[in-house]
Amino acid sequence: MKSESKASPRFMKFGMPMTENVWRNARIDLGASCLFSLFNVVMNQFYIAFAIQQGASRFEIGLLAAAPAIGLLFSPFWATLIERANNPKPFVMIPNAVGRMLLLLPAIFAYPSVYVVAALLFQLLMGIQSPAYAALISQMYPSDLRGRLMGYVRVAMGGIMIPLALLVGSWSDAFGPSGPLIAASVIGLLSIGLFNKIKLPIQEPKQTPIVLQKTSRFPLKEQWKLVKENRTLGVFLAATTFAGFGNMLANPLYQIIQVKVLELSNIEIGFARVAYYTALLLTFLIAGWMIDRIHIKYTLLCGIAAYAIVPMLYGLWGTYAAVITGNAIQGIGEAIWDIGILAFVFRLAPGREAMVFGLHLMLFGVRGSIGPILSGTLSNSVSLTVLLVIASICGWIGTLLFVSGNWKRNPLLRRG
Repeated sequence: MKSESKASPRFMKFGMPMTENVWRNARIDLGASCLFSLFNVVMNQFYIAFAIQQGASRFEIGLLAAAPAIGLLFSPFWATLIERANNPKPFVMIPNAVGRMLLLLPAIFAYPSVYVVAALLFQLLMGIQSPAYAALISQMYPSDLRGRLMGYVRVAMGGIMIPLALLVGSWSDAFGPSGPLIAASVIGLLSIGLFNKIKLPIQEPKQTPIVLQKTSRFPLKEQWKLVKENRTLGVFLAATTFAGFGNMLANPLYQIIQVKVLELSNIEIGFARVAYYTALLLTFLIAGWMIDRIHIKYTLLCGIAAYAIVPMLYGLWGTYAAVITGNAIQGIGEAIWDIGILAFVFRLAPGREAMVFGLHLMLFGVRGSIGPILSGTLSNSVSLTVLLVIASICGWIGTLLFVSGNWKRNPLLRRG
């Protein structure tokens, strides 16, 4: 990427000097992300609510909330294959294309079990594309522009999601979930088709043969070696494990409170999602600017702390106002975890992005599989307030771990 940037002329776009290829990739990324907005709204914000309305049990709700994590349990193994292939693009495009078609299943067969099976299959495919996407982004954009470009693209996507959340809510209230599910599947396929047009620079062989000779046949051995040699990375993984476990423990409880306790309609849930996407949009804009300009620890601290605050709001307040406020803070946290963690990995492990990100995703898979199933099952016999307070405590432990381990200047995490 560096050699291409030096050889190609640069010009200014949005106050950033970039090559023609980077500008082209940014436009394609923007268009694909805007198309993806509908799929994102339906899958990530309404899917579990739809399943609950179709009669999903609390155990099934826990499985649905755990599905993204279950799909990531095998990410380290996929990450090893992606590194060896030295071309992450097929690992992003193919799983996404197949996965987005799966939303047709619950649209046609509206049973809770179908929702669960489709979600699990979809997230298993996302376990392939997630570490590949980290490696792909590192090739699409240069390091000095990456935070801002990812932020700007997501700002546009978030802006579209705000009216889409209200549209999906009112549409599903009037006609049921089948229409939004079908539309999300079709437009999601169009999105990945457009994203397939991005162009990556020609990759030089570099140290690939050397890396392959030294890489263990058991992928986790190589990945844990990286953690042992990098204390900052180890502290980060410990902090995100605690905070992320708290977030995943609370995740199905949010849905239960919204649908079963407060009995919100889909349009009321849609207004809560508007708060989420508004905060998400603003945070992408601000965090993208921060990542390129100041020490990344400040940005990540806000994201980790957000996962401690949200369950506390639901557990101790528990009204529709808490739902609105909690959604907004959740949007802040998820925006920072999205682009902040990618930027963190890029700076701590250049050239090993897929490997380290795969380990992070595997840990997410472990905590995210246990947390939702545990809370979904326990919610039948344990107070929702007690479970949410426990989730909040986990989040605060993660926050304190991150502070204690990162409040010495680390030259690896400076700008660029």
